[in-house]
Amino acid sequence: MKKFLSVLLAGLMLVTCATVFASASKAGLPFDLTAPAYVTAVWLEGGDSPTTTKLTYSLNNSITKFFKNKENADLDGTIDQFMKKAGCDDIWVSIQVDWAVDDVKDSVSGWHYTSYWDGDPYHGLGKDSEGNARYSDWDVVDGGLNNATETVQDIWVTRGVPNDDRWNGNPETHTPGVKDQLRADQYTYDKTAEELRIDYTKHTVYFRARFVVTVRIDGTGDRYYFSEWSNIASVGKDAEKLGQLTKADLEAPVITGLRMTDKEFNYNPIVAFTLAVPEKLAENATKVEADGGGIVIEVWARVKGDTEFVELQGDWIIKAGEMESALFNLANEERQTVPKDSVIELRCRYRYDHPKYFDGSIYSDWSKTISFGTDDINYHSGTVGTGDPLDDGNPSGVGTKCPICHFCSQPLGLCIFIWLLIILVVIIIIVVIIIVVRKKKKGGGSSGGDEEDKR
Repeated sequence: MKKFLSVLLAGLMLVTCATVFASASKAGLPFDLTAPAYVTAVWLEGGDSPTTTKLTYSLNNSITKFFKNKENADLDGTIDQFMKKAGCDDIWVSIQVDWAVDDVKDSVSGWHYTSYWDGDPYHGLGKDSEGNARYSDWDVVDGGLNNATETVQDIWVTRGVPNDDRWNGNPETHTPGVKDQLRADQYTYDKTAEELRIDYTKHTVYFRARFVVTVRIDGTGDRYYFSEWSNIASVGKDAEKLGQLTKADLEAPVITGLRMTDKEFNYNPIVAFTLAVPEKLAENATKVEADGGGIVIEVWARVKGDTEFVELQGDWIIKAGEMESALFNLANEERQTVPKDSVIELRCRYRYDHPKYFDGSIYSDWSKTISFGTDDINYHSGTVGTGDPLDDGNPSGVGTKCPICHFCSQPLGLCIFIWLLIILVVIIIIVVIIIVVRKKKKGGGSSGGDEEDKR
């Protein structure tokens, strides 16, 4: 009984430690590692190659904010201090894209992810211990991001495959070809033209994606951290149909923290402000981008006392965090430059363009007008926070879901189930101690009697 309890106790302690370490590994990153959001697929209808598909997805606000801060630190020469605070020498995000045709559970044409995608410590992602690539030309195991400071990203996948190892595979290196991952009735391949075709009126191609964060610390191998898989997107026969947005789909921008920077453009100062990106807007922007349209932000300002607002030049791509705009458009014949002590009033709106559905543009309502020292903008419900993930006040992000159970509020930083497990271990330890003490008391009396008999 005692041996059984000891084994049980050791096992429970190992489980508890493993769970805590798994939780700590994600919490140790300087941003929230969530799955690619609102993944949307659009077949390019023969552009680039007969099968090329554009996959569009979104980054969460804490990722874009972190890499914007990293970019700024690199520009102002404080990158060493920034990376020291982040706890590593370098860090970057890439994407993995898995695909399937018709049936994601099919043994041949279903999802193609294998454990090799998780990486070899010496040879990298998708490689075995001998450095052989164990993924096909259509398996994206280390796709680059356009710019990690921007919310909406895209990547072209399932592109044309020439009639070489990329199509046929290489048995010697155990590298699969795309042909090995398709059933014969799902495609046609013209060897002369080296052209692969899939009839999208008869077949459906599915996609899912996940982020890979690579952390590099000098003297150690690269460490990989993976998000959960995204929603499933598709093209072809059973694909979701994308629709047109209306003005009702565009909330007014939420902006705060207008300030004057120490930068200049055309002899005039540059201002900065903070933009929050609501989840619904990020979703709409991703789907619109995938479908050939676009949503951008317009920034308008005036010097206090002026009658008219003027559109500024600067950041226009949607991204959570700090945006910058140059004030030289506010200069005129009477006011050749804008003094740095000028009081600036600024407002923004979203502009939605989609040549497939309409001419011209659709605009959101204006944001509230903000000026220096005014920070009275109330966040809309559903707005994702934009706090710096490196700030000591909120290192892991407020309001994020527990990475283990996905619903608890992580009391004191740990999943509620870890706390329950710890309580259970403590109870078992107390029970074991009581049992051992009682046995010692009983055993001690009998042992003394035996010794007396021997004498």
